[in-house]
Amino acid sequence: MSKKIVRKKAKSSDFSDDRTNEVNLPYLLFQRQDLEMFDEGEIERIRGEIEQKFSDSLRIINEETVQLSEFLIEDKKLAKELCRLIRPVLKRLDLSFVIPPDAIPIFKKTDKIILNETGHLVFVYEKTKVSSKPLEEYSPEIVLAVFLNIIPELGRSMRMYRQTISMRINFFERMYRELESINRVFATSKENAGGDSE
Repeated sequence: MSKKIVRKKAKSSDFSDDRTNEVNLPYLLFQRQDLEMFDEGEIERIRGEIEQKFSDSLRIINEETVQLSEFLIEDKKLAKELCRLIRPVLKRLDLSFVIPPDAIPIFKKTDKIILNETGHLVFVYEKTKVSSKPLEEYSPEIVLAVFLNIIPELGRSMRMYRQTISMRINFFERMYRELESINRVFATSKENAGGDSE
C-alpha cells in the first residue's frame, strides 16, 4: 500500500514581508504543484507581494539607468575638458611627462608612456612599436590615470616656473630702480645746465 502524502496548509507567517522575496518567485513559478497548499486568497496575496517587489526592482533599475546615462555623458565631457585645459599649460611650460608603463596596461609589453608637450599620449611598446594620439581621444579611465600620475610633477614644475618668474621680476625691479635713478640725475643735470645759461 502506498503511503498517502499529506500536504499541510502554510501559515500566513510563512510568506510575511520578510520571507516573500525574489527567491520565492522562481519557486512558485516552477513548482506549481505546491500551489495546492494555498487557498486562492493566499495565492493572490503572495502574487501581489512578489509583483510589487519585482516592480520595485524594475523601478530601481530604471532610475539607475537614467542616472548612469547622465553620469557617462558628464564623465566623457569632463575628461575632454581636462584635456583641453592641460594642452596650453604643457605647451607654455614646454613640459612632457613620463608615465610608469604599468599605470595604463593597454599593451602587453609597454616600454614607455609619454604625455608630450602637444598633449599627445605616446606608447612605446614591444621595443619598436609606437602608438600616439591626442589624450582626449582615450577613454575617461585612461585620462584619469594620466592625470593622477602627472599632477604631482606638474605641481613641482609650476613651482619652479614661478620661482624663475620671481627671480626675473627681482632683476627687472633692481634694474628699473637703477635706470630710474640715472634718468633723475640726467634730468637734474639738464635743469641745472639750463639755469646756468640764463
